[in-house]
Formats: sequence, C-alpha cells, structure tokens
Amino acid sequence: MYSNTLKKKDRAGLLIRENQKLFKCPVCGEKMAMNDSGSLICDSRHCFDLSKNGYLNLLVSANKASYSKELFEARHILCENGFYDPLIDEINKIIYRYVESIDAKELTIVDAGCGEGSHLYKLSQKDRRDIAYSLFGIDISKDSINIAARSQSDIIWCVADLARLPFTDESFDVILNILSPANYAEFTRIVTDLGIVIKVVPGRLYLKELRDAIYRGREGGSYSNDKVVDYFMKNLKVVSVQDVMYEFSFDKGLLPHLINMTPLTWGERIDNLQIMEEDVSSITVDLTIIVGRKS
Repeated sequence: MYSNTLKKKDRAGLLIRENQKLFKCPVCGEKMAMNDSGSLICDSRHCFDLSKNGYLNLLVSANKASYSKELFEARHILCENGFYDPLIDEINKIIYRYVESIDAKELTIVDAGCGEGSHLYKLSQKDRRDIAYSLFGIDISKDSINIAARSQSDIIWCVADLARLPFTDESFDVILNILSPANYAEFTRIVTDLGIVIKVVPGRLYLKELRDAIYRGREGGSYSNDKVVDYFMKNLKVVSVQDVMYEFSFDKGLLPHLINMTPLTWGERIDNLQIMEEDVSSITVDLTIIVGRKS
C-alpha cells in the first residue's frame, strides 16, 4: 500500500505504472505505458493524462452518463452509512472461496460500472489474507469517478465505456458488476479463463417500502429480475446464485438520500413519501448475486 502522504496524482501514477501491462489503448488497441509526465500513452502516441484528482479519463467519445451527480452523491452517503455492507460481506466471501479454489497469491479485480466507487472501496478495506489485490473501478460518468477518487485507497479509477473497455484480453480474475448495466462480450474478453464474473441485481422486494410509497398499487410497483438473470445465463456459465435479503434501519435524515439514490423517483410525484417518513423506519434490501464463468 502506498503512503497516504503522497499526492493523489502521484499515488495513482505509481499504481498505474505498476499495472500498465493491463491497459490497452481505447483508440487503436495498442499496449500502453505510463510516461514521466504522468500520462498513459500507447505505441501509436495516443495520450491520456492523469487528472490532478488521481483518475484517468479513457473515454474516446462524448457519451452522456445516464445518472446524475446528485444520485451518486446520495448513494455515496447511503453506502457510508452501511446500506450495502451485508452485500459487500457476501461478495468478499465469494472472492475468498474463488481464491482458495485456484490457490491464488495475486488477484486482479475490476468493478465495471462502479458508480461512485463505494462498493469497491468497502471491499478494499476487507482482510485480504495476504493476497495481493490490483483493484480497478470504471464508470462512464466523470462525476461518479470524481467522487470515487476522493477515497484514500490503492484503487485505479477510470472514466471508460463498458462497450470499449481499455484493458487487454484475459487481464482480470474477477469482474464485479453491481446494480449496473453489463456488456458480456467485453466481460468475456477481459476475464481470464479461470476467472469469474460477479453480477448483483435487485430482487423482487428491493426497496419495497419506497416502491409502495411511490406507486400505491399503480403499474411499476412490482419488479422481476428474471430477464436479467436469463440474459446472464445465455452469456456465461452460472456457477452459483444466492439471495441476500435484510432490513436496513435508517435514520430519518437519510431518507432524502435514499430517495435521490434511485431512478425509481424519476418523473414521479413523491407526496406519499411523507407517509413513508412517518410510518417506516427500515427498508428492505433484496439482492441476487450471480456468479458466472466463460462457457
């Protein structure tokens, strides 16, 4: 682990240099290397500068992110207060079992669609049992990666497109895809032959109390993850499926952040949420973790 006394840009530069062999140019596909000026540059001279906040912007087109900065800030606050902690504990157990199965001493992990980085950061704080982790978080949203880069951690943060991942073939042992869109063609390309993809999708009762308050029996109040799970199974060989369900007891001050962190409230009148604030002191977190490998 690099010292927290280093500037973010210097710390990130050291991490990237140490892992530069995993990068490929998102423009031409050539291998890349970190130069002395703090830029990642390929053999064809395409150059990507490291920001002062310590992340790389590897987007090659002006794609617009789907989610707002406010959503990511709200999710960051909920995560800091432990909203997804039981999920991270389960993912950590899955990674440990995987490490034991292949007797690994080093592990490359990428959170594809990492949002504001809280899941990967929380995972990075777990006991690694003397396993050397190389951790990457990528998202198409510059706002979200800006938030992620605030953390004092040995994680390489990148703005990048899931449809054009800036990594070499078979470069990652573990791909995380948590409550985020997936690109299985790219996942299959960058995961090692023995690697795993860990995808997390909402379960039927996820945020049930919020759904009930918003929809009040109208269409849209129910949810099924069947299509998402079926699509995963068409692209990868399923190793395991497990449900994680718990009640998160929240302070009333967290309710605005809970409302803002989910697209459920987009375009909806939320007058009924006053009833929720008066009557509900916990919210249901219902998630499904699917683990897959290359077919």
